[in-house]
Amino acid sequence: MNEKVIAGLQTIVTDLAQQADGHQLQSLIFASEGFSKLADKYAQHAEEERGYVSQCATRLLDLGCDLKLEAKKEAPLCKEPLEWAKYDVQVSKDGLAWLKELTEAARDDFKTYDT
Repeated sequence: MNEKVIAGLQTIVTDLAQQADGHQLQSLIFASEGFSKLADKYAQHAEEERGYVSQCATRLLDLGCDLKLEAKKEAPLCKEPLEWAKYDVQVSKDGLAWLKELTEAARDDFKTYDT
């Protein structure tokens, strides 16, 4: 079993669960500020992320690993859509660079790679 892949899947479970929570809260902020389309977009995005969390958690269980509910670090929320977009784009850029390394580590484990 590839320990890097297992650790990566757990990181996704922890970090993406937090990101989904953040997007749900950001949706509420946008709704309160009158940005209904942005609110809907981020509410849907949060649900999509929760689906990915579930997939990764299920894969960890399939591999016989213990699933963890780890502590999450504080993340910002913003009332200004442009300020939020800048932050959210940077999170995505950083995450994609990290995910590229994890995907490479999982390429011989076809089920995890497909997850």
